[in-house]
This record gives sequence, structure tokens and C-alpha cells, in this order.
Amino acid sequence: MTEERFKIYVEQLRDGGTEKLKEELSPEFIDVSEKDLKFVDPVHVEGEAYLADDDLVLLLNCTTFATMPCAICNEPTKHTIVVKGDYQMVPLKEIKSGVFDFKDLLREAILLETPKHTECHQGKCPQRAQIQQYIKNTKSDGKEDTYHPFADLDKHLK
Repeated sequence: MTEERFKIYVEQLRDGGTEKLKEELSPEFIDVSEKDLKFVDPVHVEGEAYLADDDLVLLLNCTTFATMPCAICNEPTKHTIVVKGDYQMVPLKEIKSGVFDFKDLLREAILLETPKHTECHQGKCPQRAQIQQYIKNTKSDGKEDTYHPFADLDKHLK
């Protein structure tokens, strides 16, 4: 993967120019080395970059897949990761060389959209029925065991 694909040349955006971004990137740049989280599918990125006053503005949209274990059966499961409408503003004074590399911003946006847990079969793991007896149902009698200290606060303010 060429690092050039992540670079935006600020001087080319002067006088109202816009750079359109449309790339299919290898997931290697995400650089995750965890046992239970892998990115192996390409990252599809679309967006644009332009200047607004003294800032570089980036609009990023991307899709990829994260492979993680199902929270119920522990089988590897692909979870769709979608980053939509992620705006980033970078002050031009922080871009010393006139070339901005957006790799770290894209990596961060993808990792922020990655859930802590996922479930296979679009949230309907076939083994869920086997563990249902061990999951506490707090809504069964309409009462919860949780104390909510501020539940009646609005009554006391009147």
C-alpha cells in the first residue's frame, strides 16, 4: 500500500480547490494486533478535502469489516463498520510541510465505530436460547432492583 494514498497536498486546494477521495485501502494501516479483533477486509473510503479560512476540512466516509468473537457463542463474526459524515478540521499552521497525512484520522474514526461486543447472525445467535436461563430479566415483574436516586427529582422542584 502506497502511503501517497493518505496524503493531501494543501497548496493544490488554494483558490477554492477540492480534492475528492475515493480509495480502496488495505486494512494494514489500522494496525490492530489483538487476539479478538482483526481487520482483514479492504477499507473503502470516500470523501473530500478543502480549505475553509485557515483550516483544512476533511469529510470522510468509509466502510469495512471487523472480525470479532460473538458475545454469545464466541465464534468469529464479521461486523460491518461504517463511518459516515466524519468531519475533521486541521489548522493549517499545524501542517508544516504543506502535506497532510490523514491515515491516523481515518484509523481513529474506524476504531471509534468498532463496538466492544457483537453477536453473530445479525444479533440472533442460535445459541442465545441455551444461555437465556442464566440472563436476569429485570423487566419480568415491571420492577427493577436498581436504585435511581434522582427519579423523583422533578416532583421536589415544583
